[in-house]
Amino acid sequence: MGTETAGRTNASNLKKDFCRFCRLLYERHLVSGVGGNMSARAGDNIFLTPSGYSLRDVEPDVVVKVSNSGEVLEGGTPTKDAGMHIGILRSRPSVNVVCHVHGAYIVAATTILEPGPDTLPPLTPGFTFYAYPIPMIPFLVPGTEMLAENVIRELSKEKCRALLLQNHGLVTVGKDFQAALNVAEEIDEAARIFILTGGKAKAIPSKDLDSTG
Repeated sequence: MGTETAGRTNASNLKKDFCRFCRLLYERHLVSGVGGNMSARAGDNIFLTPSGYSLRDVEPDVVVKVSNSGEVLEGGTPTKDAGMHIGILRSRPSVNVVCHVHGAYIVAATTILEPGPDTLPPLTPGFTFYAYPIPMIPFLVPGTEMLAENVIRELSKEKCRALLLQNHGLVTVGKDFQAALNVAEEIDEAARIFILTGGKAKAIPSKDLDSTG
């Protein structure tokens, strides 16, 4: 198999995985309707979800490929959050996947919590290990440059794996699809516990945080 053929095969497999994880985000109730979006590094380029598509319906032929500068190379119109995704991937070479989700419990938690560097309390060992402490930025209009700039600033920090968006949702990053989804699911579980207990769940004691995380 020649190098060019191998490259096309790898890209095709990556697109299939991309679509599979889009559907997983939908099936896990982390997105609904046409909400949420995802990106993945594809060699020197980036795959993005298309604008106006539910993640349950994303197929390889509608995945948008853009350059690192945002030029569309394949497909139609990318998600309106394309600039946010591109900026995160450009600032974090170790990150290959970015997920932006709108899970109901996550959004509910962001409407109660105050923005800052440490928001959702450490309620589960999994959340503590994967994403605690998790920062949250104040509400900014979706799809705007202002939102993209603020998200990129926070997620350009090497140890930051996730960021809450007030009244909006969550952005997670990972070295691969599994890593980004794992972080999202752990945060979603902690947010569910927070909401289901009316914000009164006891947090993991601070003396145990280092050994838990």
